[in-house]
Amino acid sequence: MRPLTRKQWAVLTSIQEHQHENGLSPTLQELGQRLTVNRVTIYGHVQALLQKGFLENLEPGASRGLELTDLGRTALTRRGGAVTDNSTPMLPGFRATTQMPPNWDLPLPLCGRIAAGAAIEAIETREEIRMADLLHVREDTYLLEVRGDSMIEEQIRSGDFVVVQRERRPKAGDIVVAILEDESATLKKYFPQPDGSVILQPANRALAPIHAPCITVRGVVTGVIRRF
Repeated sequence: MRPLTRKQWAVLTSIQEHQHENGLSPTLQELGQRLTVNRVTIYGHVQALLQKGFLENLEPGASRGLELTDLGRTALTRRGGAVTDNSTPMLPGFRATTQMPPNWDLPLPLCGRIAAGAAIEAIETREEIRMADLLHVREDTYLLEVRGDSMIEEQIRSGDFVVVQRERRPKAGDIVVAILEDESATLKKYFPQPDGSVILQPANRALAPIHAPCITVRGVVTGVIRRF
C-alpha cells in the first residue's frame, strides 16, 4: 500500500463521510468547503489518490464521479474509519444500501399455493426457495429504497426496496435507475429513441414522462421487496 499524507487521508475520509451522509459523492468544491481549502488544492490531493489506487473516477468529466476503491475502503477500515460499502453508486432521491437482509441466502420453505382469485385445491408440498435465486442476486446487485409514487402502476410504492443489477444492459420498457444531466436520480421505464435521446416513462398517469437528451443508467430493476 503506497503511503498517504495526512491531507490525503483527510480527503479520502471526507469523501467517504460525504457519501454516507448525503447518498452521493462530493464535488471538488464541496470537498474544499468541507476541508476549508481551495479547489485547486483538493484537485491535487484527489489526483494523488487516483494515482495511488485509493480512488477511481467512475464517470470521467462528471462532477460526482469519484468512488472509493477496494484499496481505499480497506485502508480506511484499518485506520479505524466507519466505512460503509460504497462500491454501489449512492444516488440522490434514494436511500441506497448494499447490505442485504439478514439470512439473505437462507432457503425458505415453499409449503404450497394459495388462491388469490378463484379457489384452488390446497395441496401441501415441501420445496425450498433461496431468496437470492428468487430475486436474481449477483455480485453487482444492490438495493434502493424508493421515495415517491411515480411507479405505483408497476406496483412499486414509496418505502419499497427495488433490487437492481448494476451491470445489466437495459432494454426498452425496463425499469431503470437513471441519472439525469443535472445529476439527479430517478426510477422510470426506459425507452431509447432513434435520435439517441431517452424517454423516461413514469408508471403513474398523473405524471408526465421525462424526455432526456442524455442519461446514465446505473442499473436495471429485477425485483421489488415490500415490508408490511
